[in-house]
Amino acid sequence: MALRCRRPMGSIAEPTYHIEGTLRQLPLADYMAEYFDPDRFFALCEHCPTYLTNWSCPPFAFDVREALERYRYAHILVHRVTPDKQSWAACLPDEVGDYCFRLMGAVRDLIDPLLYQLERQHAGSRLFTAGRCRLCQPQACTRSAGDPCRHPDQMRSSLESWGFDLSGTTERLAGIPMVWGQEGHPPRYLTMVSALLSAEPVPAESFERLVVRY
Repeated sequence: MALRCRRPMGSIAEPTYHIEGTLRQLPLADYMAEYFDPDRFFALCEHCPTYLTNWSCPPFAFDVREALERYRYAHILVHRVTPDKQSWAACLPDEVGDYCFRLMGAVRDLIDPLLYQLERQHAGSRLFTAGRCRLCQPQACTRSAGDPCRHPDQMRSSLESWGFDLSGTTERLAGIPMVWGQEGHPPRYLTMVSALLSAEPVPAESFERLVVRY
């Protein structure tokens, strides 16, 4: 299936980009044994400039280890997003960060609704998005104001925020190394990781619309 995806990007030139989706399914215990290190990643979160501003990020009011005990299977989705060279060429050096952030948002507009649909279809499952919760956008999350979450039943976190190693996940589990840009220069592609954890196995065909090459 070949398709070039276009999404408006405000003042930045509208990009044309390609998405490749890879699915890896394995017992959650195996995934945790290799890629789960909450102490390390929670400590790193404390240095994030948005620390304590989003309810989908740590610290949490619950123990993630205990929360993970209800699941037995991990269905990991890695999406590689590659803009065309012309899209990058139209992006000025001081726009690179905003371009990448907004491009990831455009991709999440495609995949998040499918993930929520999967979660509804499979009882005892929980989705993990490729980044923090966006439900309240363009409003700010209520956490900064010390108020309760507006959507506690719908709010979902990323795997990283629960203590999983995404760089290791993409490189060793999916065979897609994360690459990084340099000051004023974008990376060759963006890598986004989402997941569905479940109590029962979920057939691979259920992810057909997410495992894409377009």
